[in-house]
Amino acid sequence: MISAPDEGQTLQKYLEKVLPGAKGGVLFKGLRKKNIVLNGEKCGGKEILKAGDRVRVFFSDEVIERFEPRKKREETLKKVKKEELKAFKRDIIFEDDNILILNKEAGLLSQSDGSRDISANDILLKYLEPSLHNHAVKPSVCNRLDRNTSGLLLCGKTQKGLKALSLILKDRSIKKYYYAIVTGEVKGPLKLSGYLYKDRSENRVYISESRKAGSDPVETEAEPIGRLNIRGRILTLLLVQLITGKPHQIRAHMLSAGFPILGDTKYCTGESVKLSEELKVHRQLLHAEKVEFPEIRGDLSYLSRRVFEAAPKDDMQAILKYRS
Repeated sequence: MISAPDEGQTLQKYLEKVLPGAKGGVLFKGLRKKNIVLNGEKCGGKEILKAGDRVRVFFSDEVIERFEPRKKREETLKKVKKEELKAFKRDIIFEDDNILILNKEAGLLSQSDGSRDISANDILLKYLEPSLHNHAVKPSVCNRLDRNTSGLLLCGKTQKGLKALSLILKDRSIKKYYYAIVTGEVKGPLKLSGYLYKDRSENRVYISESRKAGSDPVETEAEPIGRLNIRGRILTLLLVQLITGKPHQIRAHMLSAGFPILGDTKYCTGESVKLSEELKVHRQLLHAEKVEFPEIRGDLSYLSRRVFEAAPKDDMQAILKYRS
C-alpha cells in the first residue's frame, strides 16, 4: 500500500526505487502483461500515486530478490551518536508531514562529501528512521551550506516536500538571507555582480568582472545593519541576500569588495586573518538567517509567503555584543 510520503510520484518512478535492479524493459513488460497492477487494474506506469493505492507485483521470489537493493536502507545508515541526534532535534525550527527546517551548527556537513564524517543528511535519516520502513521516497537535505556556515537547511520528508523545495530552489523564487560579520566599515548598501569561476585544483572560487571559460554570472546584495567596534577595530554586520546561489559566492564576493568575512581563512586578507586570531574566531561568521517562501500552488500551498528565521549561533553572538 502506498503511504503518504510516497504519494505524488508516478508509478514508474516508484517501481524504479523499490526495484532498482529492474531495467525499464522489465518493468514495461510487467505492466503490459498485468504482472504489475495498480488497485487491481492494468496500468501503464504514468499514473500519479495517492496514499492508500495498492501496487501488486506478480514476480517470483527469485526475481524479486534479484531486483531488490542489495543492502537494506537501515544497513546503509551511518552510525549517528546520541548527542548528535539530540542536537539535531534541538535545532529543528519547523517540521510537518512534508518538510523539516533545521538551524544547522557550524562544523556540520550539509550532505555527505564521501568521507566518514556525519552530515545533517545522515542525522535526518536517523531521525526519520522509524518512518522509513517500506517507503520508496528517501528524505533529503535540499539546499547546501558550507561546513563552517551555520543556519537554515531545508529538508524534504516526502515526495511532495522534496518536489516543492527542489522547484523553488531551482527557480530561485525562494528568498534567502544571511548574516555576515565582515572586517571594515560598510557605509551603504552593496550591489555586487560579476562572474564566478572555480579553480578545482585549489577548491576555491574567484570573482571576475569579465566572463571567463566555465564561469557563471553571480549577484549578491548586502545591507549594513550594525556597526561593531572592538578595541578600535571596526567591523560591520551585513544582511546579505543571494540573488544567485553558487558555492562560496558570499565569501568570495565579500573579499572581492574589500570586506572579508571575519574568521574566513580561505577568502581573506592578512589583516582579516590577524584580527580573527586575536578574537579567537575559528570559522567564517556567516549564518543563513532567514528564508521567505514564494507563492506555492498545490499540496504545499500552506507554505506560501511563510517566513522562517533562525538566530545566530553562540560564537557569532559573542562578537555581536560589540555592536555600537
